[in-house]
Amino acid sequence: QQGRLDAFYEGQAAVYDSTRGGLLRGRKTMLRLCAAELKKRSNNGAKPTWIDLGGGTGWNIEQMDLLYGLSNFEQVYLVDLCRPLCKVAEQRFQAKGWKNVKVICQDALSFVLPELAGQDRGQIDLVTMSYSLSMIEDFYPVVDRIASLLNPQTGFIGVADFYVSGAAGPSGHRDAEKAGVLGYQCNWFTRVFWQHWFEFDHVYLHPCRRNYLEHKFATHKALNCRNHFIVPYLIQMPYYVWLGQPTSAVESAPLQLVGPVSTHSTYAMTGASPPSSPDLPPVVSPDYATPSPIPKQMQRSRSTIAYKSDINLGPSALSTLLSSNAPRAASSSRGWTRLPYQPTKPEHAQFSTYIYGFTWEDPQRDLEVLDLRPGDSLMVITSAGDNALAYAAHQSGLKIHCVDMNPCQNHLLELKLAALRSLDYDTFWRLFGLGSLPDFARTLDSTLSAELSSPAYQYWRQNVHAFAPRKSALADMVLGDLSHRNLYTTGYSGMALRCLRVITKLFGIHRATQQLVVTSSLAKQAALWRDKIRGCIFSNIAIRMLDNPVAMWQFMGVPINQWNMLRSEGSMSQYVRDTLDPVFHSTSCAKSNYFYHLLFARQYSPDCCPDYLTKDGFARLQHTVGNDSASVRPTFHLHTATLLDTLGGMRDGELTKAVIMDHMDWFSPEDADSEVVALARVVKKTGFVLWRSAARIPWYIDVFEKHGFIVEALDIRQPNSMKPLDRVNMYASLYKATRL
Repeated sequence: QQGRLDAFYEGQAAVYDSTRGGLLRGRKTMLRLCAAELKKRSNNGAKPTWIDLGGGTGWNIEQMDLLYGLSNFEQVYLVDLCRPLCKVAEQRFQAKGWKNVKVICQDALSFVLPELAGQDRGQIDLVTMSYSLSMIEDFYPVVDRIASLLNPQTGFIGVADFYVSGAAGPSGHRDAEKAGVLGYQCNWFTRVFWQHWFEFDHVYLHPCRRNYLEHKFATHKALNCRNHFIVPYLIQMPYYVWLGQPTSAVESAPLQLVGPVSTHSTYAMTGASPPSSPDLPPVVSPDYATPSPIPKQMQRSRSTIAYKSDINLGPSALSTLLSSNAPRAASSSRGWTRLPYQPTKPEHAQFSTYIYGFTWEDPQRDLEVLDLRPGDSLMVITSAGDNALAYAAHQSGLKIHCVDMNPCQNHLLELKLAALRSLDYDTFWRLFGLGSLPDFARTLDSTLSAELSSPAYQYWRQNVHAFAPRKSALADMVLGDLSHRNLYTTGYSGMALRCLRVITKLFGIHRATQQLVVTSSLAKQAALWRDKIRGCIFSNIAIRMLDNPVAMWQFMGVPINQWNMLRSEGSMSQYVRDTLDPVFHSTSCAKSNYFYHLLFARQYSPDCCPDYLTKDGFARLQHTVGNDSASVRPTFHLHTATLLDTLGGMRDGELTKAVIMDHMDWFSPEDADSEVVALARVVKKTGFVLWRSAARIPWYIDVFEKHGFIVEALDIRQPNSMKPLDRVNMYASLYKATRL
């Protein structure tokens, strides 16, 4: 093989780097991910040792110097069998004057490291393979040797290469959640054509290569992409970027189990006692547990949907669950834990984006009622994560279970947590205050990736346009600010904001709405609303649109059950008047009401933003999620599941409080009964459930009372009242159900 490689590259070694940039995509991304991981792991002062296997001309090593600094490595080895490429690498390193870099022109299976001859087992911290795995004919023993070289606890491997998927996809894979479900599957033509095409150049893309790699190592990060450089959007060469670590490192991690299983019945079945410590995780079912059916009216819910499942595991299944191969946390930083889920399940796969890019419930009113104290255990619906962050910023020492069936909602919260942990305030403000960061892709790879779970990283890497949209001079010229895109114009809520901007321009009130968000006088704001805006908002066309259940679902996320509830107590026009009139007469969109500020401005201002975006809130939350003390328990527990399944995995009396937003408005009587039964078991006595409703007197009050709660109406909005219930004032009531 060496003779063939020498003959092939002899005439092109000098120009190899300048001719491969468009073809070999993903190398920089892989190196950035590796550099980010090295920075995160190098907290004990020890310098890592790196092998670039199949490193060719040394381009990877030169790039890593820019990303991490070669002086921070103990030793760097470039291993390659091709002598012309190794010669280029030696010349490059000599010109740079690097003393800790060595070129080893030997076979990938039998190479010898001079300083570690015969003693290299478990001594390597990083191995990278950049488009070399697909060129190694006898790859199985090479992958085995890499596994033996890596430090079993801190070592990891980074790969960028071409691939083709198998026909079946990754759903049966042990690490299917992390293995890169997004974009993994290749169509039949792509699978067949590229595999045979590359074989002419002795490049082998059969799925067995990647499969064995992912079998031998635990997937840490994965990204599946298509290279369009030959004919954009027509020619698609699949390639992947992948980071893995020894399975021993994963198996030694704390067991983080979560999901739809009844812990009380499981322990009764096995004769064991339930855990007594409130910090121990609940026992749950593995990925192969059968999901419950999704109610028809909830097929595309905006948030978590409850459905019936209280799955009991037999002894053999429980034994498997508690074994070392049971699912660990998908991501576990000190301040939060992202619990594993199976993204191919229908209830998760139905979502391609988040419904809410921002939370539309006022945490200020919640905090007045919740009376949070250290040690409180809360369950909340994730939504955009804003309210969970507000609770944690207000009170330390909480345990907050953030639950959402839509994985993208948890991806958004996880991004905020990762940014709190690793970014400075100014960058954090640009991300979530302005919703825009032009170099988001670089920041994601180089800084945020080390704190994100693999599913969250995959999602944001393939949706960088949310923060860094593509610019079009033609669109700007024709559409003006209608072409403006940022985080808050994405998702279903972003569609509503874009439609609102179009409507305000069509009705000629756009300038008035922009004045609304900057005027400091409440009297002037009320006059703007009354004299210039209100008449257009309450026009016949607008009311007819709001009175249409399809439009209400598509643009405002209101399902048919909730729409029927609010219609049963009055007209839609009355409901809208009762919502908006009090808000613009009593709260300032320039100073305190960041909800309606965002609605019209499509970004926040330093004077009008959620608590987590203020400098004080940022500092408090950064301390919460950035505390690396081993004695600190995670504050946030992110569950990608339904409320009912999450409750099924909790102990009796585990929660002190639960905030379920307007969640119950969506339900049928059967679904509501199942969820209230679960809440009655998990909420401790004297604990309570807080919810909002579009109805003044929701029908399911009786359900709570039937199952051991005493229900108290905290706020009920009266028709034509000019006093808002809170800064949003979107709901007609706020209720508290206390467990007897």
